[in-house]
Amino acid sequence: MSLPKYQVIVTSGDEHEEQARKRRAIYVRPFVVFWANSMIAEIVFLLVATIFFSGLREMIYKVIWTLIICPLGMGGAMGGLTTFFLVDHYYGKKAVWFTAVLTLLVLGSCNYLCFSLDYYFHYFGASSHPLWFHWRYPAIFMSGWSSGKMLFTDEGQKKLLCHHSMGTE
Repeated sequence: MSLPKYQVIVTSGDEHEEQARKRRAIYVRPFVVFWANSMIAEIVFLLVATIFFSGLREMIYKVIWTLIICPLGMGGAMGGLTTFFLVDHYYGKKAVWFTAVLTLLVLGSCNYLCFSLDYYFHYFGASSHPLWFHWRYPAIFMSGWSSGKMLFTDEGQKKLLCHHSMGTE
């Protein structure tokens, strides 16, 4: 039996539909997990920046940046890299460590880019409170660790399936 040289499209009623739905969920989960984590972090950063650093000045730009661009960019980047390097390759403790380190490298770079840009825009306190940015590195690592545990351990998979089934019923 020769393998097709193209991607087989699974349609409704196809005998492989349920299997395709499960595979699709496995590849989409990293994006969803990292998008949600990024969105939560960005909401906190926006609230702190607005309350303590810049007030309501140029709020539309801060909202677009923190609640649209950053979560999509960080969720997309980490979801894609996690799917490419980890999904179907690693599972368990090794995958959790790999996810934590990859998260620290990618989102840590993003944090440093934001820190550097904020010296120009003065929205998020980089010039007045630089430690506000730099305390995030351990938090970024721990976020990657918890995301890795959620994506690549049996206990985390159970939590994801529980939340998924609650949302579909």
